[in-house]
Amino acid sequence: MHICKLRLSAAWTLRRAELSQRRLLSSARKQSPLLNIAPRVREALSNGEPVVALESTIISHGMPYPQNVETAREVEQIVAASGSIPATIALIDGRIHVGLSDGDLLRLGNGRETVVKASRRDMAAVLSQRLLGATTVSGTMLAAHMAGISVFATGGIGGVHRGAEDTMDVSADLTELGRTPVAVVCAGAKSILDLPKTLEYLETQGVPVVAFGDSNEFPAFFSQHSGLQAPWKLQRAEQVAQLLKTNAELGLQNGVVVAVPIPEEHAKASVDIEQAIEAALRESERLGVKGKEATPFLLKRVVERTGGASLLANIALVKNNARIASQIAASLASMGGSQGFSTTASYSPETRTDQPLLVIGCAAIDITSRVDPNQSAESAIPEVDLLRQTKLAATSHPGTVFTSVGGVAQNIARAAHLLGANTVLVASLGQDAHGTAVAADLNRMGMDTRFLQYPGSGARTAIYNALHGPNGDLVAAVADMHINGLLSPQQIEEAFSSLRPRAVCVDANVSTPAIVTTLMQARESGACVVFEPTSVPKCTNVLSALLVIKHSHAVADVSSLVHMITPNSLELQRMSEAALELALVEGVPTAATVSEIAKFHYSLDASVIRNLLTLFPLFPTVVVKLGEQGAAVISPSPRNATRPIIRHIQPLKPSLVENSSGAGDSLVGAILAQLHTRSELVSPDGSLSLAPQELDTIVSRAQRVAIMAIESMHTVSDRLNPDALNKD
Repeated sequence: MHICKLRLSAAWTLRRAELSQRRLLSSARKQSPLLNIAPRVREALSNGEPVVALESTIISHGMPYPQNVETAREVEQIVAASGSIPATIALIDGRIHVGLSDGDLLRLGNGRETVVKASRRDMAAVLSQRLLGATTVSGTMLAAHMAGISVFATGGIGGVHRGAEDTMDVSADLTELGRTPVAVVCAGAKSILDLPKTLEYLETQGVPVVAFGDSNEFPAFFSQHSGLQAPWKLQRAEQVAQLLKTNAELGLQNGVVVAVPIPEEHAKASVDIEQAIEAALRESERLGVKGKEATPFLLKRVVERTGGASLLANIALVKNNARIASQIAASLASMGGSQGFSTTASYSPETRTDQPLLVIGCAAIDITSRVDPNQSAESAIPEVDLLRQTKLAATSHPGTVFTSVGGVAQNIARAAHLLGANTVLVASLGQDAHGTAVAADLNRMGMDTRFLQYPGSGARTAIYNALHGPNGDLVAAVADMHINGLLSPQQIEEAFSSLRPRAVCVDANVSTPAIVTTLMQARESGACVVFEPTSVPKCTNVLSALLVIKHSHAVADVSSLVHMITPNSLELQRMSEAALELALVEGVPTAATVSEIAKFHYSLDASVIRNLLTLFPLFPTVVVKLGEQGAAVISPSPRNATRPIIRHIQPLKPSLVENSSGAGDSLVGAILAQLHTRSELVSPDGSLSLAPQELDTIVSRAQRVAIMAIESMHTVSDRLNPDALNKD
């Protein structure tokens, strides 16, 4: 297995120059502005790595919740484990999303929103009305081809319905296969269809149908046997890949059906399932269920009649198809044909800096509990006095509990990554189920995880357990963060050495030696440093690091080491006090100075102004998160770098409050994404080259991202994309 992967990797490397030339030659073919390609999928397509498209109708209409979402996650993991990048496709907020977040999967599958089943016919209507759409085989093929993806895995294709000679009910999947060059790896056509006519129709459309495996027999979804022969039989993924490559070299515009029989152990129930199908067909005829509603109705009834056996079989065949599709895509990529099969669409990657954004600190599991806002006033938690009132604190309250991947650095990195920055996370994880979940989620979204560190047995993945009141505000939290102190300076050095980042963010969860290493490595590589203070107890860690560096005489002026800090008002106060105590700054501004500035910024508290001025000699740019009051900013005057300019960025109001815990991290991630994607804002020595107006615009845009987090149950909104920073 490892040798095979190495060979494929070497082959991809050898083909990248050729792929780059192809992209240059086809640059005139502009990618549709309606496409929203996830960063990891975008990167894979650009590099000629194998990608497998996955449909979303199977999530919204093919299985019940929660099995549908669980299966979607597992199928993506299988594709990744078999050597390819998964790209589930759906229509969300007016764009075709190629590669979905976990939140997107939940939206499609949890039944809380109306999801439109979208084939080619429906896509323009769904997108123009900004509806939530799940792509069928037809819709997924079209979207995959637009993105430059050549291999698509699904359960089964549609076909000619029984009685089509009277109803003319023929699935759009078949005509799509005749005009869109995407290979569809499936378990044949669903046995509720007229299979002989389906094969005849595919022949008329000029679609090669390949039986994959040892038998020529065309599989019938739940059954390995249909009694019908496929025109072709191929036994290995490499053979299928060669067929696809040749099809492209001929200039043909048709798709290919790769029919994979259901695994033997799950085919045993096929007789019972077939009987249930016949009964469900009779029921659908009696009730007059037709068109796009027919297949979901029949599958639901079959699940009910078989006591769930058909659902288990369905899940098994989808997973098997995903594995085979991933192998085919990997083989095709090794031949230089990852995008070669799609002959009329090309992928045009966005311009990005080669130097990544490095984020160092905490990755954790967030457990977010919120008391039901619809409780009666008598039973609702009095949030201020919760911990003082034993009776209320010792009982349970109705509400919701949401588990997600979190941690300050991870949240910041996630936001920046979703906003288009090439982001790398350096963090410590335990060798436990939580650590596995964090790493898997980061891999799924396409973030570079090479520099995650696993300290060893006994180290637990960090957990942040938060309780929110009915209005969404934080009441109390428990943080198990010991592992963050185990992140080694050596791991940070390796990341800097390998990546040479242009900008780096470090949170206060890591140890003083880790922060010292970060600052010194950043100085050596000319990287901009942003420090996220995290909490009042931890915010002074950066001052301890600066003191260590100062006493070591490694740097003459430690004020040049940290270019921006992003505290809240309490952290700002504590950092100001500690900087004075440690003699890292010389004194406080006079009351008259503070009073004079306050005249122009009457909405800012005088203590905020005083603390900003106190820390300015040490930290030239400070963005203070003021919650409902917006943000306060201090930065140098363009004409005189020793003269500070203070501004107040007015707040934005959320339409609703779901979860306030990730707003600050999202804001920092958005600031970093903008610094990263606009390299001219960072000078060669890492210092910021920002006019006050530019910084204010960056912070204002970042506030919009923070609002999206507040309006989401996720710590970082799963709806983030590069366009989020451009919306008014």
